[in-house]
Amino acid sequence: MKYSFKEHEKNYQEWCNRGYLIANIEIAQKVKDFIKNIENPNFTPRLYPHQLDSIKRCIYSYEVLGKKDLLLEIVTGGGKSAIIAGMISYFAIVHNVLRYLVLVPNTIVRARLEDEFNPEPTNSKFVYNIFPFFFNSYEYLKDRISLHVMEQKRDPVGIRNAQITLGNIHQIYDGKISLDIIQKNLGNIVIFNDEAHNSKAENYNEVLNKLKPQRIFRLDTTATPDRLDGLHPDSEKILEYGIRQAMHDRIIKRIIVCRPDIEKVKLTYKDVETGKELKVEEIPWEEIESKKIRATKYVTSEKPMRQQIAIAKQCLDYQKKTIALDTSGQPEWKPLLFVVAISINDAKNIKKVLENEFKLRTLLVTNESEEEEKEAAMELNKHLKDSEYDAVVSVLMLREGWDVKNISVILLFRKFCYKLNENTGEKYSVYGQQVIGRGLRRINPQNKEEWEHCFVVDHPVLQHDWLWEMLDADQYQGALNPDEVIDIKKIPNAKPYDETSLEPKAENINDIKLDLQNIIDNIPDPKGEEVKVLHEWQEFLDNYQYKTEQIDIEQTITDIKKRKLATGFNEQEIFEDLKIDVNLVNEVQDMSVEQLKQAITNEIVNICRDALLEYDRNPDKRQDSIYQVLIGHIKKRFLVGNDLGSFEDKTLLKKLWFSMTEMREVFLDPSLISGILINPPTS
Repeated sequence: MKYSFKEHEKNYQEWCNRGYLIANIEIAQKVKDFIKNIENPNFTPRLYPHQLDSIKRCIYSYEVLGKKDLLLEIVTGGGKSAIIAGMISYFAIVHNVLRYLVLVPNTIVRARLEDEFNPEPTNSKFVYNIFPFFFNSYEYLKDRISLHVMEQKRDPVGIRNAQITLGNIHQIYDGKISLDIIQKNLGNIVIFNDEAHNSKAENYNEVLNKLKPQRIFRLDTTATPDRLDGLHPDSEKILEYGIRQAMHDRIIKRIIVCRPDIEKVKLTYKDVETGKELKVEEIPWEEIESKKIRATKYVTSEKPMRQQIAIAKQCLDYQKKTIALDTSGQPEWKPLLFVVAISINDAKNIKKVLENEFKLRTLLVTNESEEEEKEAAMELNKHLKDSEYDAVVSVLMLREGWDVKNISVILLFRKFCYKLNENTGEKYSVYGQQVIGRGLRRINPQNKEEWEHCFVVDHPVLQHDWLWEMLDADQYQGALNPDEVIDIKKIPNAKPYDETSLEPKAENINDIKLDLQNIIDNIPDPKGEEVKVLHEWQEFLDNYQYKTEQIDIEQTITDIKKRKLATGFNEQEIFEDLKIDVNLVNEVQDMSVEQLKQAITNEIVNICRDALLEYDRNPDKRQDSIYQVLIGHIKKRFLVGNDLGSFEDKTLLKKLWFSMTEMREVFLDPSLISGILINPPTS
């Protein structure tokens, strides 16, 4: 997304230096007083410099440039809520605006903002009890704050009286009564569009356009404005504050990437139906790409999966040892492992291994999860010290808005991709950054003297070097292997903290990039997958060759240290003495024909939904086109032209069920989805 403020930087700095003068003399003094208050050293807790700069840029753009639709690109954990609160107070004090609409894409974000804007006296998180945006003679305005949350089965009439209306966008375009009340009763409003990268969805756009006549100002906030579909919000970006700068300023945790160093791989091929061993081959790691094994299939195979979990376990144990103790001698917080899977079946297998073999109490959250499990995920942040869980496994569920500070290790069992801007050469990716963002919020954001770390356990087969270059993540020096203790000496030295680096001055950007060059120079050339539009998608699907053999993968990891760890795991216990019931872990139930058809039907629906979640996070009516393509593909390739509902051949149904995991990966490829959406199937 284009940065629109560059041409105004010089004049903006002059405006700041000259004391924030504006032409409207009726409000000029109020504007000065408001900015003077948030700049005052007695304004505590102090705003981060980028938060202060964001508010001032919004004021300058609105009052001086006459801009009404603005966007702030701010990293997860960068304090977007405080900026929203600041702009609400600004319009209340300076322009006497009484009504504010805060739109969010999902219930996760809504729940977080409800905590922060709920004025109940018992709410310790109420943003205006934390930041003194209402000052001197304007303090009474804080007591007038009232909140209405739009949610199912709640009377929308409350919108008429509330100063702040907070709602999932679906509550407006699915329930038109709310939109009618807003249009007919609220008059002029200020709109805040949080996680604004979702706003290019058809219905989202429709709502925002309908509200334009009465909005006097709209502020979009997001960490990732660019999407894989090439679209972005229609607002003007006036500030960029990304992960690189936020890590440099110690606003967020420091990312440390850990990956195994693999010498060779043993591949055992088996017949899908009989389990008979067909052939065995051993190859150097450098030749693994020639075998065309899908990355997520590789990394979720029985032995590589356990090795990756073992590495993550060591990272988790290291984090536990570094936590300070409270006055009672107990750790101040409990670190959690966050595992990202590509499919529900993979996630279930990973959960079994985490609990049965590594003794980590695990919460599984997917779109099939019970409401109480989803609620448990939302409540984790309220139990930093005493969470009953050690790990959380998610499939396309826990992303923007799910902010759990004690996520300390992220384990990746899926591959991310990026899109290349052909004009600038710049890469951008939404989902990869959003996932890593779940582990970036600091436990103690005010303590900039000490780093907080987020370990990310990656695998070379996923080819994520481009992502770590984009995020400027530090690489753990040397391979980290399943039974190896993390050596604190191998964690790269932190760059010295410099208070002046916090000042958001445009002229310092090149200097910051130079400070980071040593890290970037040591990152291998990116081999990530660039998204391209697959226009000939029908030909691709007709000729795609599904694997008909089951492959067992055994990788040899180099430099494994033979030492006993405090956790009780050593090399022999993990890989030799620990007897793993493979049939139990990878159990494929001998389902009946009807059970097979139902399982396949459920997975087809999930694939259509998840394909759009992966593509642009908007699983709308476009699912119909994907469903039509997927059903046609299955009939042609697996069911000899028959409909699934009437098909009774159990052998072919079992082959289809075995191939559904690979089919999911095929249909979650954004290039295929782009082609289908651009050239949809004929009815």
